[in-house]
Amino acid sequence: MHTLSWRHCALLSALPLWGCVQSDLAVPTAEPGVRIIVTTRSEYMSTGEATTHTKNLAQVPVRDVMELAPQRYRMTLVCPDDAACRAAVARIAADRSFALGVDIEGRQQIPTRPSRDASR
Repeated sequence: MHTLSWRHCALLSALPLWGCVQSDLAVPTAEPGVRIIVTTRSEYMSTGEATTHTKNLAQVPVRDVMELAPQRYRMTLVCPDDAACRAAVARIAADRSFALGVDIEGRQQIPTRPSRDASR
């Protein structure tokens, strides 16, 4: 039978405390930005071309680009504040040779647990 020495016991008892101390360090911060849906004029545009063109028009970084359907792309504009995001959306919408429409997507928060009345 294998017995643990006092050094191993001290180490094993200190590890959970170290985990509690480290949990405060990894607090995620929300990046500023706005999620938009762009409807493009060209149906044959690839996701890369749409990303590059949107980035050049908006003059802000673009991330999380996803093609929803032909001519429709969802993406996130990474802006320092709300005023910069509104200006970037306006610049994209102003170019009618590229975008037929730009919609700001409202984020829906899904409830973690249904209310008691809804679950009956």
